[in-house]
Amino acid sequence: MTDAVPATTPAMTSSPTPVEPAAPGVALPGSGDQPPAAALPPSAPERYELALEGFSIDPALIQTADPVLRDIGLTNDAANKLLPVARDIMARAQEGLARQIEDAAAQQKKAWYDAFVADPQIGGARKAETEHLSAKALDALGYGQGHPFRQALNDSGFGNHPDMLRAFRRLGELIGEDAGLVRPQTAHSRQQPVWERLYPNEAR
Repeated sequence: MTDAVPATTPAMTSSPTPVEPAAPGVALPGSGDQPPAAALPPSAPERYELALEGFSIDPALIQTADPVLRDIGLTNDAANKLLPVARDIMARAQEGLARQIEDAAAQQKKAWYDAFVADPQIGGARKAETEHLSAKALDALGYGQGHPFRQALNDSGFGNHPDMLRAFRRLGELIGEDAGLVRPQTAHSRQQPVWERLYPNEAR
């Protein structure tokens, strides 16, 4: 016995396509809703007006900074807020540079002094004699204790430069050897040029 076959088969119906919900903030066609306009970033001013309390800003510096501030799109208020930070950075940079200069100067002074002490001709056992003769030469030239030039030699350390001490030592020796060298304490010596006081025989 065979199964009966239906004379007709029911027609297949397609299922409806699901509709995805619209994304938030996206206007549907024909809905009449418009998305909110994006906020535009504040623009750079036509001209930067920079001021920092207690400081006078060079207009040329503002002119130099203008294209940089404009390129990164800073407003005038934002640029002014950066000024205190820039001031502190510059102050610290200057302090660091000053310390480097001071350290380098101290190292140079020490190097000159060490070279002077180690020099067998003017240092070592002859160190005290060199200092005495150099002081004698400075006194003869009118640069006594407390004179600005003598003080500058001490402060800079250049007074301990081996070549400087070698020259002053030799001058001190000449003063002792040449009784004709005029001393600066006399009125006549104050009117004479230095080279005439150092070389009186050649000046005549």
